[in-house]
Amino acid sequence: MIVHLGLRQPFEPPAPPEPFAGLPKVVALAAHDNIAVKISGACTLAHEPFPYKDIWDPLARFFDAFGFDRCLWGTDWTRATGVLTYAQGVEAFRVTDRLSDGDRAALMGGTLARIYKWSPSKG
Repeated sequence: MIVHLGLRQPFEPPAPPEPFAGLPKVVALAAHDNIAVKISGACTLAHEPFPYKDIWDPLARFFDAFGFDRCLWGTDWTRATGVLTYAQGVEAFRVTDRLSDGDRAALMGGTLARIYKWSPSKG
């Protein structure tokens, strides 16, 4: 499992000048079927304010390479509290028109449930 997109991420603003510079090396790992990537902390790499529209072209490269069946969303909010709120980290993925409903469902929990064989308790 690759976490944090496999990229260095800030603990406070600003985002690095070229936040996705390492993307080609990470995307190359998609050739290995047993590797998944956690799309965590992506919003901390934005230069634009919420809803972080500038992250979607680079993220599309992850989605295209790994497929939504090997991408898992996460806020990485505990590290990112100096950059954004938890609500912003969630809502950026909920309000974007760059994800279909099916892709959003996979990214926001479906893939995690399948990979980790997890389901919420029904009690």
